[in-house]
Amino acid sequence: MGPVKGKHAILMVEYSYNRYSLAVLTGILEADGRFEDLDIHFRKAAKKDSLEDDRHEELLQNIIHLARQYQRLVVAFSFHTPNVAAMGYTLKAIRRALQDQKIDNVVVIAGGPHPSGDPLGTVQLGVDVVVLGEAERTLPDLLERLFADQSLEDLKGIAFLDDQKKYRFTGRAPQVDLNDHPPFSVKSRRFAPLEIGRGCAFACSFCQTPFLMGAKMRYRSVENIIHWAQVGKNAGYRDLRFLTPTAFTYGSVDGQTLHLDLLEDMLRGVSQIFGKEHVFFGSFPSEVRPETVTVETLSLVKKYCTNDNIIIGAQSGSNRMLRDVHRGHGTEEVEQAVRLLLEFGYQANVDFIFGMPGESEEDIAETLEFMLKLTRMGARVHSHTFMPLVGTPLSNAAPGIVSPAVRKMLEELRQLGLEYGHWKQQEMIAKESTEFLEDLIEERPEELKGVRAFKRQ
Repeated sequence: MGPVKGKHAILMVEYSYNRYSLAVLTGILEADGRFEDLDIHFRKAAKKDSLEDDRHEELLQNIIHLARQYQRLVVAFSFHTPNVAAMGYTLKAIRRALQDQKIDNVVVIAGGPHPSGDPLGTVQLGVDVVVLGEAERTLPDLLERLFADQSLEDLKGIAFLDDQKKYRFTGRAPQVDLNDHPPFSVKSRRFAPLEIGRGCAFACSFCQTPFLMGAKMRYRSVENIIHWAQVGKNAGYRDLRFLTPTAFTYGSVDGQTLHLDLLEDMLRGVSQIFGKEHVFFGSFPSEVRPETVTVETLSLVKKYCTNDNIIIGAQSGSNRMLRDVHRGHGTEEVEQAVRLLLEFGYQANVDFIFGMPGESEEDIAETLEFMLKLTRMGARVHSHTFMPLVGTPLSNAAPGIVSPAVRKMLEELRQLGLEYGHWKQQEMIAKESTEFLEDLIEERPEELKGVRAFKRQ
């Protein structure tokens, strides 16, 4: 904990899955002139598996300690649907600790994919204010009002319970321009992959991105990317990676047509700053759509980047399933992409999702056959189990169950070094989070039953 500078503070609760988000939010607050005296604290926390789990005792003691030092303390969480059960236990423990200690100057806020898709359920978990969608503008405005004890009623992009315990949703906040906001924090030395694009022109039924961030792609400009790349390099950022739903369509007006000139301008610029050997594009944490893998795009990566692998989103080996979930491509494009990647000397890592709703025995057989074909060519399977995510068309679907035939093949491929991923853990987490959310709805207080989460109250 750092020294106390002002009368207000925010505690960012850090997990392994949200450190990139916290880096961006920290950079935003540090760049905002309204918060020069705001103390920003961080606390790494372990996942809490039950209400009796005591691994959060240190976090609870930190919150109590900070609350006694400041006039107002905001505790901030960011999480995904797979983390909702653990987060529910954590929030319950925090509420109990604050009540036991008779502390009333702490405000708990939450944002990220799950709170944005289920703000009503998140409020029910014990969160005071939910920030929906993009937080670049909403979070600073929210903090300003909280610290000044001002009304939240007309602040767009939030949900909360008012003094009468009535649920309030203030409406969607306007979309942000990425160029107006920093992609990481230099002052706190919290770096993240440089986000260059947001939104998605495709509406895959299982994915939250287009439904939370919009179907129209928005991009950070080449000039802005180069500026922040230089800032990161000057601050000691060694390697440059990127965050974007689909890497090769950078700059595309419709999010689908390639804009190779703009892509090359961007890659050339960052490569000149970091050196080719420290630039990674199309590999984790980004991926590419199969139809965008062309001789031209791979030539640019080969020329300006150093990664030896590229991740392709395939998701299924059944063309029927690909149509049903609105992927916008078939297996032929995936196979061609793998062939090109291998010709260029790249390891082709291919994403598959198992246990998707409506998947038949025939679909499973076709997927197994397709996986075998790709791995025999030299590709590697990146395995996932379907998880119903809030805010998507498949949010009410049953959690994925990996069939015995798929299990057997994945185990065999792993032994050969041709498969990786956390499908076993995801299968358990999907079941756990789904059951937790079902119980949450059953336990919903009478005053919240029948309330529409996204209807302005």
